[in-house]
Amino acid sequence: MATWVTHECDSCDYSFVGSGKPDALMRGPTIPVVCLKCNEIYDRITHSPIGAELDRSCEECGSKRYTEWDYESKKCPQCEDGVIDESDEGVLIMAD
Repeated sequence: MATWVTHECDSCDYSFVGSGKPDALMRGPTIPVVCLKCNEIYDRITHSPIGAELDRSCEECGSKRYTEWDYESKKCPQCEDGVIDESDEGVLIMAD
């Protein structure tokens, strides 16, 4: 079971809700990625352990182009100056 929390940039007003690191849902393992069209971070299922068809598009804009987000450096894809970290406020979701 994954834990999704609010992550916020310390330099701009960008935030996202997700794991923010490699994790797993029942549908399969996930990695945080950045959409190359809209620069949104989202958790992407890498493959289905049961061979199910996966939606391979950005949740925000529908693009299928992405790159892995460097969750260790935590650089903000929106302003490129800030660092993204878990927020003390916001949502906490036990995802499945």
